Amino acid sequence: MKDVTEVDPDLERALPLDPFGSMPQWASRIAGLGGNEPPPDPSYVFLTLDSRPAIGTVTVEVRFFDLVATCGTLLVELNVRSAFPGTDQSRLKTFAVDLQQLSQSGGIFAFSFESYRNVYYSIGGSINDDTDIAASYIGITIDKRATPTQHSKNWGWRAGDRITATRRTDIESALIDRVMTDLKQPQLDHPMSQVGSPLQCHERSFSDAMLDLHRAPDLTFDNWSMAYVLQAISRYSGISEPFKMLGYVGEEGSLLSYFAAQKHEVVGMRHSTNADEHPDPGHELQRLWVPQICDEVDFFSHAHFTMGDIRLPKDNLNSQFDIIWSIHANRLMNSIEFIYFVVNGLAVVKPGGLAVHVFDYAESEIKDNPFIIYRKDIEKMAALALSHHNDVARLQFRHGAPLNISIGVLPFGIVLLRGGLPE
Repeated sequence: MKDVTEVDPDLERALPLDPFGSMPQWASRIAGLGGNEPPPDPSYVFLTLDSRPAIGTVTVEVRFFDLVATCGTLLVELNVRSAFPGTDQSRLKTFAVDLQQLSQSGGIFAFSFESYRNVYYSIGGSINDDTDIAASYIGITIDKRATPTQHSKNWGWRAGDRITATRRTDIESALIDRVMTDLKQPQLDHPMSQVGSPLQCHERSFSDAMLDLHRAPDLTFDNWSMAYVLQAISRYSGISEPFKMLGYVGEEGSLLSYFAAQKHEVVGMRHSTNADEHPDPGHELQRLWVPQICDEVDFFSHAHFTMGDIRLPKDNLNSQFDIIWSIHANRLMNSIEFIYFVVNGLAVVKPGGLAVHVFDYAESEIKDNPFIIYRKDIEKMAALALSHHNDVARLQFRHGAPLNISIGVLPFGIVLLRGGLPE
């Protein structure tokens, strides 16, 4: 049995939802409805399958036939989850409906919400207090169906699903072998694991990245970070076909839009530790779209969005991606957590796959800033990754400033390969 209500080419027709489609075996709180098994939650009334309604404002109608009730409150819930496989539902809205008033008004309750691309919605109902409710049937409809063009291809649409198996041979000299640190002046045009500096923003790869991302070529932390991610992926990936990518994103969507425009399958993930406070992932994906970089069809055909604790990736992410990247993720956790985020995070990369992370770095202690990553942290990170048979691009700490000048905080980018180079 399919777990998602299909879209329909006729946009004007209503989309009926089976009120017990998600858990057909569970008996409803309304006697005689639903299945025969007692539900684990005694307040359960109904829960539909996930569905994809039309994009825009849609209206849900929940109708109880032959409804009789003199007491009790029905909680109607609108749930949402990302179309990326394995993501959990979160509750968007809850409506408290007085059952006696509902009975007197014909048993119909309706509400509207804004529907977005690349997410699924479901409707649930529960009664937590005493009630004498009785009804013969529950009907649930959404007034507009989606067309197939209103949502992206399902994740994993590419032909085949091969593990990254080939890689450019000219990068071996850039990886840590017997020496962890490289004393040469770092270059953005030929990136290794390196500190960022204004000098590197005068290189061609920086100006090219700013053109690709439609950004003014200002010498900023964010601009260098995005240019470094693009250049590191270009140098170390070495595969021309579309990638599967994961980016740990904040409020900035330039990289997500850029990779979608390049026809890569890409999912943006934002850090969140409270599942009850997740916004609509479709709305967040819409906010990350940068039209100047990627047209609408390409973006929503290739990009997804989800939320969760990025320090503890779920099993559904394991070995899914050819490439992962992050910028500023260190600002969401302490330094020890960040080290393990980088190293343990390689579990979501396919063997031979690539991870690129950019974070805040300082040579000397920065007071009142617990998120700074220092040289000892970077070296520990690299050593830990190597001890688990991964590869790391050699570390370059030179930044070009005179030794007697305090540089404060600079960006630092690190490149890791899961499981090292293929044989």
